Amino acid sequence: MRSRSGRLTMLTSAAMVSGLLTLTNVSPVSAQTAPPPAGKPAAQAPAGAAPAPGATPPAAGATPPAAGATPPAAGTPATAAPGKTAEPAAKVTTTKPKKPLTEKQKKEEAKKLYKEAEARFEKGEYAVAADLYRQADEHVPGAAPKYKLALSLDKQGLAAESVAAWQAFLDSKPDAEKFKDKITEAQGRVEALKKTPAKVKVATVPEAPPGLKIAIDGVAQTGTELSVPPGKHTLTVSAEGFADASQELEVTFAEAREVSVALTPKPPEPVAATPAQPPAPPPAAEVPPAQPPPPAPVTEPRSPVPAYVTLGLAGAGVVVGTIFGIQALGAKGDFDEQPTTKNADRVDRFALISDMSFAVALTFGVTGAVLLLTDDAPAEPKAAAASAKKKAFVTPYVSPTGGGAAARFTF
Repeated sequence: MRSRSGRLTMLTSAAMVSGLLTLTNVSPVSAQTAPPPAGKPAAQAPAGAAPAPGATPPAAGATPPAAGATPPAAGTPATAAPGKTAEPAAKVTTTKPKKPLTEKQKKEEAKKLYKEAEARFEKGEYAVAADLYRQADEHVPGAAPKYKLALSLDKQGLAAESVAAWQAFLDSKPDAEKFKDKITEAQGRVEALKKTPAKVKVATVPEAPPGLKIAIDGVAQTGTELSVPPGKHTLTVSAEGFADASQELEVTFAEAREVSVALTPKPPEPVAATPAQPPAPPPAAEVPPAQPPPPAPVTEPRSPVPAYVTLGLAGAGVVVGTIFGIQALGAKGDFDEQPTTKNADRVDRFALISDMSFAVALTFGVTGAVLLLTDDAPAEPKAAAASAKKKAFVTPYVSPTGGGAAARFTF
């Protein structure tokens, strides 16, 4: 009995050692994934048996330990086997392609989007309305959503986007009668928006130099953020201690641009050399005092007698001419009553004397006016004045065949 019991004990021990050696040679992954070996199933705990106190229940889905494996000690958590854990297979989902909308569905969707856009536009939500108008136009292109899209962008102050939208509305060739006012509005907005000035920010290197001045086409500007009309311009930047910098600038409407201008320091001004002192001039020779200028000639007032005499003769000529003119008129009346040779001679004689008298009066009147109104000439020295005396001679004459006067002046 003892020998048979000893053999059974030895066989049992050998089987346990063989099982342990087999477990240590199997990899953790194969141990987890390999199915349990065929043979007797492991003894299961009887139903209703309570687990050992302190033992942790196995996780859901965990692989049961192989037969013959040593269970973990009570209270010790099961640790994962070293090595790379198996990753679950990626789940592949296949989506069916979306069916394209029918024309009816497109119209219904466009109508729904357009109605929602109108409500947002009335509330002043122009950005949301613009997006809805754009979607409606994509479903069913038309002039109405294009117009409202352009109007929504214009309300937001987006000049460039508004011009493109207005132009798209015009290019869609809307009905001239139905959209007459809207076409006129679109053309006016495109023209007005294309005049929107560009925003140009000037950055200088070095930054903010003292005495910075900026000019556009020679017109001084305020600050470094400028409002520049569309087109070509000349930008000039100057600062204290730097040379003026100019560059050509071409901007489009509603453009936002930053322009960098590099300023070059001015070279230092050359120091002017101190001129050498010239040698002292030699002493000037004594100059005798200049003689005082001779006194200005004394102007003697001219006598007005010649002028008065001449004007008196002119007056006498007027009187004589008037008298003989009256006589000539009387003789003309006698001649008209009695046309004789004697009366005719009287008319001719009186008329001739009257005409000559008036001619003499005119001549002496002009001469007297000249003598009376002309300036006095400087007086000559007394010696010359004594030897040269002014004289005037006037001699009137009257004859049966005429009359007149002769004048002679001596200087």
